[in-house]
Amino acid sequence: MKEFKQLHRPETGTYLKGQERIENILQAATDILINHGYAGLSMRKIASNVGITIGNLHYYYPTKKDLITNLLENVISGYLEYFETIRKQQDKSAEDRLLEIITFIIEDITTPETTNFFPELWAMSNHDSVVAERMNDLYGKARQDINALVAELNPKLNDDERTQVSLFISASMEGLTPFIGNNKPFHPLAQNMINIAKYSFLNLAKNADSKLLASGKFTL
Repeated sequence: MKEFKQLHRPETGTYLKGQERIENILQAATDILINHGYAGLSMRKIASNVGITIGNLHYYYPTKKDLITNLLENVISGYLEYFETIRKQQDKSAEDRLLEIITFIIEDITTPETTNFFPELWAMSNHDSVVAERMNDLYGKARQDINALVAELNPKLNDDERTQVSLFISASMEGLTPFIGNNKPFHPLAQNMINIAKYSFLNLAKNADSKLLASGKFTL
């Protein structure tokens, strides 16, 4: 899983100790989610893992939702910064940049951390509107970088058509998690899946047109 980017929270002041404490809290919450799932995530357990009192934890995060929201913001920022860095590498072709993003995303979902972390968040989003909103934000922003590369590769697509192609590419990759994630049945085939994804998604990005998207008719 991409290391999260620590975001400054003005309400905690500029003191280094406060920022370090927040990082420790978020890391503890991440570890619990990965190892014990959302059912095992409690404010008391987080405080215990950090070595602080529950009252001290509530100083930084009054509620569990506040903590989860900030955790997602930090996770999102880490990924988005990486995707943006790839997209802006103008010394590389749009093809190479899209293939690099595809490779990174699929390799990332095969790690123990990502295999467990994001499915827990997906499950939470079914019951928590705040988590659902932040998850939609994460994937929506991540698709913007894919969308921008599709625009370079296939300028004849309009905005709505590019959005559909980017959505399909993103959703297809994330859907591999329960199959090739860490300790999943087809994990040994992860590299093969990367190769297939790179071939199929690049061809889709370059060759999709209005006729394909509207009617499913296409010419090989």
